[in-house]
Formats: sequence, structure tokens, C-alpha cells
Amino acid sequence: MIKKISILFVLCFFLPFNSVFSDNKILSPEDYVTYIAHETLNVLGNRDKSNDEKVNNITDIFLSNLAVREISLFVLGPYRRNLDSGKKTEYINLIKRFVSEIYSIRLASFPSGDFSILSSVDNGRSGIIVKTSIQFSNNPNPTKIDWRLIKKQDGDFKIFDLRVVGIWMAQEQRSTFTSFLSKNNGNIDKLMDRLKEQLNK
Repeated sequence: MIKKISILFVLCFFLPFNSVFSDNKILSPEDYVTYIAHETLNVLGNRDKSNDEKVNNITDIFLSNLAVREISLFVLGPYRRNLDSGKKTEYINLIKRFVSEIYSIRLASFPSGDFSILSSVDNGRSGIIVKTSIQFSNNPNPTKIDWRLIKKQDGDFKIFDLRVVGIWMAQEQRSTFTSFLSKNNGNIDKLMDRLKEQLNK
């Protein structure tokens, strides 16, 4: 009922940004995206790591780069007003677990590849769009990925959304969630129950 997010949606979220750059701020959105992509592809291409190690690495580093709170609320659409303040933390943590536990397992089997920056543009409050291309080792055709970044008050960049094959993934997830909620009287508890069911399969 709840659509599965593309593997590429998750690909771009996995790198220990804070641990590596605790003393040095990223100078540009392009630097941030390039670093994430290169290190992520290195993890995927590391033959010395077992699949379980890759899964654990991806799960551990995922949350450092994703604007979790912002996305968790965005995907609820107009139903975010139905989210009880007492359950907000539980809901956000559930979204973290939902993405990391389900998709890190799939991502760990994804191949490595070559990455390049195509262009970038700052759209102000709408975010910074960085256009990139990844040439995966098992596909002769490059995959174009657009990253939408936001800049936090502390100056750090975070990933809010990305577009793969013309589809903005967070927006697609928003459509999926709001469709589910519209059929369930906007009951976020039912959405959370549904996510828990998928996690427990």
C-alpha cells in the first residue's frame, strides 16, 4: 500500500558528514554532494566488506546527511496538522527506522560507479539543486540524479530530496502517504501502524 522508495533515493543519503567535517565546513553544495557520492560508492565497491558490514555502515551513516525532521513532516502534506505533538518524536524515529532498515539492506548490494557534477543552482528558499550523473558499473547508460539541498542555521547542508528519472522522491512519498491518509480519515496512527507492519515483515 505504501510504495517502496527507489534504491537511488536512499543512495545519496549515506555518509558520515559530521564525523569527517566536524572541524571543516563544506565550502560549497558541489563539494558536499561530491563527497557523499564518492564515499558512498566506495563503500558499495569495497570487496573487503561483507554485506552485513555494508548494511551496518549504511544504516549508521544515513541519518547524518538527511533532513529527517523536515522530510518526515513534508511527506504528511496537509495531514501534518493531525500529528499529535506527543507522538511527533515517535513518528520521526519511525520514519528513520523505516528508511534505514528496509532500504540499507537493498542498497548494500548495489554496484559502485563513477560520479560527476553537471551543474548547480541556488533557488533560495526552494533549496539548492545540484545536478549529477552516476555511471554504474553494471549499466552502460549514466543515471542522472538531481539533489535538492537545504542549508541549516549552523551552515551545514542537508539533503531534502532528489530526482531520479524525472521523479522527486520525497514528493512521490508525500503522494503515497497522503493517499493512504485520505483513505483513513487522516489518521496518522494508522499510517504509523502500517509502517510498523512493513518493518516487522
